[in-house]
Amino acid sequence: MKTVKLLKTCIDIYYYFVMIAMVLGLLTLPILLFTTGSYEVNLFDSQTVDIGHLGTLKTLVLIVLMLVIFGVYFYTIRLIKKTVDVMSKGNYFSDYVIANFSRIGKLFIICAIGFSLIRFAFRLIVSSTFSFGINTAFFILLIMGLFMMFLSEAFNQAKRLKNENDLTI
Repeated sequence: MKTVKLLKTCIDIYYYFVMIAMVLGLLTLPILLFTTGSYEVNLFDSQTVDIGHLGTLKTLVLIVLMLVIFGVYFYTIRLIKKTVDVMSKGNYFSDYVIANFSRIGKLFIICAIGFSLIRFAFRLIVSSTFSFGINTAFFILLIMGLFMMFLSEAFNQAKRLKNENDLTI
């Protein structure tokens, strides 16, 4: 039980840090979009880029892509938080937990593909190079997604066996 409480605490802390980062990011959007200053940003492969001179349309495209994928990522973390909250009460094999594990897995896979697409678009728009690469973040998110989908199947199987065992007794 201590492990579940520790996991719940860690996820809660991470959730609120991500929420603060999202709010701060949303507050800086008008600065990026509506001013003409020089803003050097260090994104993707430690490549420093001045996004202040990209133009409004290019900046808007990058920001919209990032908002969508980071929104999906935030929603995924929120689902994890809700699922662990239910599990911390002892409801390990509920339909809610099983469905959320599957949903979380699919969303992590979407995030993996989305972050790769953002990286591709960033290189295409900022440096006008057509290159596609896969980094460790892609593999970590892909592995987490597949693992969550596996957990969903394992919990579903465990629920079925538990129900059969309850009927036998």
